[in-house]
Amino acid sequence: MLKISSSQFAIFLWRYLPAAAWMGVRVEFLDDQVCTSRLRYSWFNRNPFGSIYFVAQSAAAEMATGLPAYLMIRKRKAKVAMLVTDMEMSFHKQARGTVYFRCDQLPTIFSAIRKAELTDDPVSCKLEVQGLDAATGDLVSTFTVIWRFRRQKGK
Repeated sequence: MLKISSSQFAIFLWRYLPAAAWMGVRVEFLDDQVCTSRLRYSWFNRNPFGSIYFVAQSAAAEMATGLPAYLMIRKRKAKVAMLVTDMEMSFHKQARGTVYFRCDQLPTIFSAIRKAELTDDPVSCKLEVQGLDAATGDLVSTFTVIWRFRRQKGK
């Protein structure tokens, strides 16, 4: 099972993704099936129109897909590199308050990582993330994140 404590996550964010830490991206829930990140509207992530800036939402959506992959690679001690190769996003309403970004396709990520360990060819993984308003449950934004996993040669 994937696990990360809140203090470990804070260290991870500030060390590897300080912009996401600064914007307020947090992990709300993580298990072997689902990862949910959280983003609260604040001065650090606002746009001039009174909502959460699209870049901050993108970071939270990426976190919901990337953190489980990163933890799986570390858990398996796999020599696999990961890279976002494409991201599509749609915004349905203004993001105000708190928004949860949920990815429920973690088995797909884990399968791609296992496959990448066994081949020299890169393995792509297309994942969907929904941004939901915490207060109303309304769909705020949707993201499609495509990760590429590739076995590292010579390591």
